[in-house]
Amino acid sequence: MDDKGPQMNAHTRKRPQVAQVNARTARILANYEKFETDVALAEAAFARGDLDTACFHAATAATVATHKHCGVFASARLEHMLQAIGRQIPDPGAGVWTRAWPYKRVLHVGTELAAVGGLTRMISRWITADPGRTNSLALTHHRGDVPDHLVDAVAESGGEIHRLNHQMGGQFAWVRELRRLARQNDLIILHVHCEDVLPLIAFAEAEKFPPVLLLNHADHIFWLGASFSHMVINLRDAATDISVRRRGVAPERNFLLPTIVDPTVRTRSRAEAKAALGLDPDKLLLLSVARQAKYRSLNGVSFADVHADVLEKHPQAQLVVVGSGDPDDWAAAKARTGGRITGLPEQPGPQAYFEAADIYVDSHPFTSSTSMMEACGYGSPLVTLFLSPPEAAIFGINHVGLVGTAIVATSRADYDAVLGRLITDSAFRHEAGEAARVAVEAAHVPPGWTRYMEQAYAAAHALPPLDNTPLDPAIEQPNVGPPDDQHEDIFGFDYSVPAIKKVYMGQLPIRQRLAVWSQLRRAGHVSGLPEALRLLLPEWLKRRLQP
Repeated sequence: MDDKGPQMNAHTRKRPQVAQVNARTARILANYEKFETDVALAEAAFARGDLDTACFHAATAATVATHKHCGVFASARLEHMLQAIGRQIPDPGAGVWTRAWPYKRVLHVGTELAAVGGLTRMISRWITADPGRTNSLALTHHRGDVPDHLVDAVAESGGEIHRLNHQMGGQFAWVRELRRLARQNDLIILHVHCEDVLPLIAFAEAEKFPPVLLLNHADHIFWLGASFSHMVINLRDAATDISVRRRGVAPERNFLLPTIVDPTVRTRSRAEAKAALGLDPDKLLLLSVARQAKYRSLNGVSFADVHADVLEKHPQAQLVVVGSGDPDDWAAAKARTGGRITGLPEQPGPQAYFEAADIYVDSHPFTSSTSMMEACGYGSPLVTLFLSPPEAAIFGINHVGLVGTAIVATSRADYDAVLGRLITDSAFRHEAGEAARVAVEAAHVPPGWTRYMEQAYAAAHALPPLDNTPLDPAIEQPNVGPPDDQHEDIFGFDYSVPAIKKVYMGQLPIRQRLAVWSQLRRAGHVSGLPEALRLLLPEWLKRRLQP
């Protein structure tokens, strides 16, 4: 591949032809046009030799695609361009790395790790489950404190945490630092955000670095990195399918690795946990735990509405949802059930609720597999509602230890029926909970999980070197059928293009930063002198002033 960047055929830029444009199709095509606008800006900047601005627009284009689904899960043009940019960034350390086996030093790379979230926990659990290696962590754009459990896990492993955006300079200086760190290790694992271009630029020339394994933690949305990954680690079968069909990852470069969860340590009985939480110990507790975004109402039906009928029929049951907050449109269902539906804010440590639960119900319409795995460790049976067509399996639960053990209802009537049986049949409740517990413990909890990790490392070592073959341009043609047609209803959320630009502009050199700042200011998107001054600061200085 040369360094001239993307030279795609004209057909890759055409609006797709569809027989009939309904509302969902029109929405996908409109989203694609917004994505296309930033891709074109990135390509234009690259063509004039402005690599910083090209990266800026590549990141904003990817962010647009992750927020509002535009019918694609990958971009051949952006990846081709980012590879070309990476090859133009001077690399004084090239040639000092030699391939090693067995892997002894692992560098995990993240973007920004939230205090509450499965990804942050998965990284610290991963490191803790691998005591025989030194595991370090590099963060490209982290803000705020690094969670204590992650700091402790890295320290106990003998590794270090490196915050690249605290170092003087811009993104290309951080690229060079990431390259330096990578060559001190035998293996690189990316846990990065979907739109993070920095590690892709750093590892554009795969032959000069240890193997790069990309954790497909956001398997349901657009992300960058398919052509840069020596191997993609998928957490479920549906993710592997999309990686191959819609992202262009070669089948042999996919590996199925279960999500890792902590071993269960029960500290009190169900009755004791209910009493500690102020819940009626005589009522059966239906529990759900997830981020607020996973409980959005769909087609006028709220998560509370989904459960109102079964709770009315079974007054001995109550529903507590940790993470949903208390949405206004839950009021009617709460009134119908005499207040036996409770929505609570997100909490970093919901263990007491897991200990109190009798039945675990998955979040809907956005599933939460990690919470289900945690719940079944306490013996709770698992129930999930899947109302989409088979082609939209990515919307459902199909994770290793949950296949065949989580009860999947494919209609509201089936859902009510299975919940009713679990409420009234204690033997069935125990049997279903125990089957899930055994399966998840075998695959998702160390040492069972650790065997999968070792197999993944061995598979990565056995693969031939990555040749960075450009992705097939066909993957960038928008699809308007399932799962894409329902995607935004379930996963999409509002975003502001100016707000996205504000996030990335601090990485730009001063001249380009001033240009973006001027555009935002003229358009009225800069609020007052304090924000105007803050936006002019380079990212590294902002992080030093306000980590």
